[in-house]
Amino acid sequence: MDNTTAHYQDLATLVRFASGYQNVYARLINYPQDQVCYIVSNLDICAALEQVLQGHVDMDDVEMWASLLEMRGDIDHSQVEGVLYALSNPEQMGELTFDKISQIMILLK
Repeated sequence: MDNTTAHYQDLATLVRFASGYQNVYARLINYPQDQVCYIVSNLDICAALEQVLQGHVDMDDVEMWASLLEMRGDIDHSQVEGVLYALSNPEQMGELTFDKISQIMILLK
């Protein structure tokens, strides 16, 4: 994996809810999904959830974000599959709260 490509950098920005992540959504359509370009780790999920806890990302964005990470063919989410499932299915796993996010982060560390 070449972490210097725009494709990789955009996925990294999105996965971590890094600054400017909202701008990445429009560019995703331009990237092929036929091979993995980014592998999501526990650290990535913790970084993203920290952005939520700090108020930089709206709690309502987490469900769509988690679903998107699960769907993309250029993202390997196998290491964090369970947590993404929980975050993308609040009707089955319960409403997402700051306490739940904190608990998830503790489990991932």
